[in-house]
Amino acid sequence: MGREKDRYKQLLKFLPEGWEAKAKELGAFKRSRKIKSPQELLRLVLLYLTKGKSFAGTSALMRLLGDASINKMAVFKRIRKCGEWLKWICQHIYRQAGLLVEKPKWLEGKNVLLIDGSEEVKRGDAKQYFMLHYSIELFTLCAREFLITDMKTGEKLANFKELGPEDIVIADRAYGTLPGVGYLMGLNAGYVLRLRANCFSIYGRNKEKLDLLGQFSGLREGESGEITAWCMINGQYEAVRICALRKDTDSERKGLKRLVKTNQRKSGGKPVSKLQQEYNKYIIVMTSIGQEASASEVLELYRTRWQIEIAFKRLKSIFRYNEMPARLKKNILTWFYGKLLLAALCETLVNAGRFSPSA
Repeated sequence: MGREKDRYKQLLKFLPEGWEAKAKELGAFKRSRKIKSPQELLRLVLLYLTKGKSFAGTSALMRLLGDASINKMAVFKRIRKCGEWLKWICQHIYRQAGLLVEKPKWLEGKNVLLIDGSEEVKRGDAKQYFMLHYSIELFTLCAREFLITDMKTGEKLANFKELGPEDIVIADRAYGTLPGVGYLMGLNAGYVLRLRANCFSIYGRNKEKLDLLGQFSGLREGESGEITAWCMINGQYEAVRICALRKDTDSERKGLKRLVKTNQRKSGGKPVSKLQQEYNKYIIVMTSIGQEASASEVLELYRTRWQIEIAFKRLKSIFRYNEMPARLKKNILTWFYGKLLLAALCETLVNAGRFSPSA
């Protein structure tokens, strides 16, 4: 137990200046009964996120470790107040580590939201399954919406209600649909949406059907291009901007590998089709962003989402962030940013050269 506490003290050295004062300022730490300092509160949170896994389990662990005798209801009340505090810590750690990028000047006045969903969210001893849908501001890691639904509710943009004219939504292939675009247009919200193979028909100025891949077949590796096409949205033809980047050989190979895994998971091992292989040579997005940004800037914005996606993949595979313990938003915020904090600390330890098999 003494060694574990020593490790915890080492972790504290990587936290941003002022993190303890922020616990009081943001309402996470208000009184010192049982939990006597922000350091003890953070330890309680980390135990809950790792070994405790539940309020009752964390309460039992606290007693076993000799830290405090605190019942499960007290653990619950302490944990649920920590979301904003943990978010502040995460933002500062990620920024210090260079994992958050600065918002481009051409996006000033806009909120760029990453929208995604996670399947098979486990909750409670009964192992019920849910879908977790979330939206997060790309350049600040601020969570906008969390929604937990049953497995029948698919990944669609209409799940998200808190969108408006100042927002630009970035989302992957699952969300690149004409009904989704129509929904965002109704809210006057912007978008950068990845297109999948054979997603919908596009047309030229004279309403002639276009071959999307044929429009970009002349691009060389690393080159980007764009076209204006017309799509049937909300019952009428609308002009849309479509930008594409020709991948390099290594990126194409990695993309094909991901397609094989996706087909195994979702299509019962169905082989990757020739059309999928051709689409895999490009990153193709549809966007509402106008000429204030070049095609390469639009595509770079879409690629920026991968920094957050990589962090989420680590959370899911290593820290099991998808095993959501509760459905209340305050508790979800603590769980989500607590897991993100674990990932940030691990990244910092690796970068600092202090992470070893014996640690």
